[in-house]
Amino acid sequence: MDRFEEFVSGSRVHGPGGFADEIERLAPECGCPECPTYNDCSEGAGERLYCLIGRSFGCMTENLGCACSRCRLHRELGLRHDEYCLRGPEAAQRFERTLP
Repeated sequence: MDRFEEFVSGSRVHGPGGFADEIERLAPECGCPECPTYNDCSEGAGERLYCLIGRSFGCMTENLGCACSRCRLHRELGLRHDEYCLRGPEAAQRFERTLP
């Protein structure tokens, strides 16, 4: 089990408060606002942590560069993929890679 799998199956995510509390805890460390693709619409909508929550809901439609691999959370959580704002969260991208 890698770090991301441990995070997803961990007691913090499934315990009292669960995933929502983890998102709130991790939000200040999120590197999304430093990405060239992140824009005023995303900021106004409070979008962050695409790697865990999922893609942008209409704010980001064009890839202007990806900073995911430079994000501290990307390293700490052992994430493998990128462009979460356009492609979806880590869990979904991992699942898609298993499909024939």
